[in-house]
Amino acid sequence: MQHFLWGKLVLVLVAVVAVLQVVHLILLSRLEAKHHHNEDQDVRPISSGNEAEAAFASLVRSLHQGRVLDTSGEYQLVPNLAPGTRQPPPRSSSTVPDIALVSQCSFNHLHHIVPMVQRWQGPISVAVFAEDHELSEALWRIASLRLCYSAVRHNVSFQLVSPLPAGGRPPLTVPPVPSPPCQVPVPEAYKQKNNYAGKRRFPNNLLRNVARRGTSAEFVFVVDIDMLPSFNLRQDFYEFAVKNHLFSETHHEDKTVYVVPAFEARETATPPRMKTELLKLSDGGDIRPFYIELCWKCQVHTDYEAWQKEPPSSGLAPLFEVLWKDPWEPFYISRNSIPFYDERFKQYGFNRISQVCELHVAGFKFSVLNNAFLVHRGLKTVTSFHETKDLDQERNRLLFRQFKTELREKYPESSRRCY
Repeated sequence: MQHFLWGKLVLVLVAVVAVLQVVHLILLSRLEAKHHHNEDQDVRPISSGNEAEAAFASLVRSLHQGRVLDTSGEYQLVPNLAPGTRQPPPRSSSTVPDIALVSQCSFNHLHHIVPMVQRWQGPISVAVFAEDHELSEALWRIASLRLCYSAVRHNVSFQLVSPLPAGGRPPLTVPPVPSPPCQVPVPEAYKQKNNYAGKRRFPNNLLRNVARRGTSAEFVFVVDIDMLPSFNLRQDFYEFAVKNHLFSETHHEDKTVYVVPAFEARETATPPRMKTELLKLSDGGDIRPFYIELCWKCQVHTDYEAWQKEPPSSGLAPLFEVLWKDPWEPFYISRNSIPFYDERFKQYGFNRISQVCELHVAGFKFSVLNNAFLVHRGLKTVTSFHETKDLDQERNRLLFRQFKTELREKYPESSRRCY
């Protein structure tokens, strides 16, 4: 009898231990998921139609109260259309020790903001372009995003840019058939439509500057709206900056920008979060260096081969420096005090490289980061562009020649040139 009781006790103890082990594994998996997948948190519907209409009306008031003209007199700007509720207002006299993601888009690409805010988890400034007849739809979509995604409401600051109307502007009202609240649509007509396909010349550099002025963060990472940074990049760079005293006043004049290698992934591939994931996708042919098919020399100086050979490690650090060479146009994290983009460049061609070229002439150095990366969703091919791409590029090529001549006058003591 005693042996029988001891046997049952042992069985009970074994069962309890097994249950505890299962519970332990569940808790570990949940902690792991919370650590690695918290980019999916805080994105859930929270609004009703009435709330969306009230939010729309608030944006209309902001538009009417905050409009200013750009320096060319062609565009109306609303610099603080909808500031992020947890983001300090931008001030020209002071900055905040943080890194902001900066982007721009036409209003029909606003759906890209949702995965962007999930991935970045920090301050984002976006300048939105809308034609005069598109303003109501643009404001409705911004209102819906802010209501339905608390992370957007807290972290994203929206700026607005629109062409100056030739005549009087009609009253802005809720669109006749508004998209349902908490559902930012991706119409079929927009899936193949890029920023440059509109009737007006798309002022991408004006938008980039407006977005940069919309954040108080000391460092900015200017990216295209359909790109995603590597997971935890903001926190990793913040720790790197603190460790190297980049936020201290003694480093404010430092002329270093931190290059983040850019890639493009098949639309069927899940955008990688970590370098290990990216390397596996690269081995499988699902991801490749950005612009490799269209303009390899525009990105080749990033030295993807050396970057990919460097094993993933904890933390962020400079891997190597690259001396700028034409026509390299990397994406990079920099202080927001660097030269702004030349707003004469519109549509396609030379809009980003003109600013990179100026950094080179002004004495900046380019340092490639070891674990950070940027992913464009979709492969760039010759069919990715609008019909007038070549005309736009040739027009901007002539402007770029003029721009390079002007740089010699702007930086007379520099021995560097854009070639």
